[in-house]
Amino acid sequence: METKVWINKKIFRIVLTLAAILLLKGLFSWSNQFSSFYFDRWYNWSSLVFRQITGIVPFSIGDVIYTAWVIGAIVYLLKLCYKLITFAWEGVFEILLRALHFLLRTYLAFLILWGFNYERSSPAKDVGLVVQPSYNTQQLYHLTDTLLSLVNKGKLQTGDTLNALSPDPDKNVFKRAIVAYKAAAETWPAFRYKAPSIKRSIYGKWLNYTGVTGYLNPFTNEAQVNLTVPPVLHPFISCHEIAHQLGYAPEETANFVGYLAATSTSDTRFRYSANFDMFLYSIRQLSYRDTALAKEIWRRALPGVKADYKSIIEFYEPYTGKVDEYSTMLYDRYLKANNQEKGIRSYSEVTGWLIAYFHL
Repeated sequence: METKVWINKKIFRIVLTLAAILLLKGLFSWSNQFSSFYFDRWYNWSSLVFRQITGIVPFSIGDVIYTAWVIGAIVYLLKLCYKLITFAWEGVFEILLRALHFLLRTYLAFLILWGFNYERSSPAKDVGLVVQPSYNTQQLYHLTDTLLSLVNKGKLQTGDTLNALSPDPDKNVFKRAIVAYKAAAETWPAFRYKAPSIKRSIYGKWLNYTGVTGYLNPFTNEAQVNLTVPPVLHPFISCHEIAHQLGYAPEETANFVGYLAATSTSDTRFRYSANFDMFLYSIRQLSYRDTALAKEIWRRALPGVKADYKSIIEFYEPYTGKVDEYSTMLYDRYLKANNQEKGIRSYSEVTGWLIAYFHL
């Protein structure tokens, strides 16, 4: 009897949680006033509070939570297997109900704390740009050529035109990313970054099997950066993840905001990292349309630029395999489920923003 009462209560809570999810999604679809409240008030306030709290702790609280969830999931799976083996069907049903309720509550928390930022309009008005829905090959060529000039110039300024960029001697990439956003906020006030909370991921090299270079924890609003990847990527990854913290959820907009921040500072490593990353996106897009043009531009890259690219390719070779394929597929589906129709290809859509930015 007690078990039946517990099951009824759990089912009621599941229905209630599901109703809350549907209600919130409906409000976002039907009420501009509600969505404006979320973006302009609720998210700004809640994210700031979380960063103020987590910023005090030197390690990633979000990573600890993820680890606890993984351990909890393993325990639940073992319990489920035991119940199945012993034919304890009532116990199996209870475990499945608990799991379903946990997943729904987690998804609800994800939406409330960060996930609805996927519904946010583009940052076009924040930066005063008009971005066209499409662009031609000639515009893409000019963008790639422009970025190559900036990359070559940046490589000369970093003082090494032959070898891959060495590790940051000061090891203050996060502090310098904060400085970059402070500089960017002077031109674009929407980029003001208060109560910084950006940290090194505790998972380190294990992330390389999935190709993850950085991520935002939506439940703690901490930005995590995988510092085991080649140093040339560190500055831009940091700026990209901070853009997510500011509420720019779509990957192409986070790329663009991160680029504006990284190039707003006088720090040569940050400017080079941002231009290098965008150059790779641009030349990859160009190669899909015109291989000959892409090769012509690549030939003009300085040896040091090519060395940086080679260092990235060689770094990921030992990690390439089924795990990387599956994680890419899952992340692609996650992005598509959150209004990014092009999935993982959304990252490359930053080229359209850059074309508008450079007036090409």
